[in-house]
Amino acid sequence: MNKQIYKLSTEEILKKYPIVGKTFGWYFRVNEISNNVYEIEGTDQWGRLVYRQGSNPEALMMDCEIDASKINESNKST
Repeated sequence: MNKQIYKLSTEEILKKYPIVGKTFGWYFRVNEISNNVYEIEGTDQWGRLVYRQGSNPEALMMDCEIDASKINESNKST
């Protein structure tokens, strides 16, 4: 049985992912889960996710943006 996937509105996403990404259609949130340990999670309007964890939030965000961009690119080819 296939699960129906619904497109989320920007308002819905911004409640949990308040950072608008540089990658088209992606939104992010950053949490410091321990002293100098961060997790960054991103989503798009279709609920696809990217995630990174480490000690350099700027580098983690760049990596998440790259991951999100790859997901966008893979969608263009399908």
